[in-house]
Amino acid sequence: MSLGDQQWYPTNVQVTVLKARNLRIKGKNGTNDAYAIMQVGKDKFSTSVAEKCVSPEWKEEATFDLPLIHQGNAEQCTLYIIAMHRALVGLDKFLGQAVINLLDLHANRSRKKT
Repeated sequence: MSLGDQQWYPTNVQVTVLKARNLRIKGKNGTNDAYAIMQVGKDKFSTSVAEKCVSPEWKEEATFDLPLIHQGNAEQCTLYIIAMHRALVGLDKFLGQAVINLLDLHANRSRKKT
């Protein structure tokens, strides 16, 4: 195998949650106490709570280890970002989510990979 034939596979992914927009309103007075959950596989990270806002900004990051990327483990190579409203009483409420397939990002040849 020559050096040109070798395939590069990432071992981790660094995720930065900047902000959210167009969220459902679940709090009193037309605002949310919002936080985001980032998840890859079974690993999760939660941001801090942005209180009384409509378009929260976090600018928080997390790093997740990745299994070897291939089509057989697509579920383990999917990034979920879920926005929640912190409820003082009862269960927290779902506000919205983004789902990013890391296999597609890896396959994108025009995207810079570091």
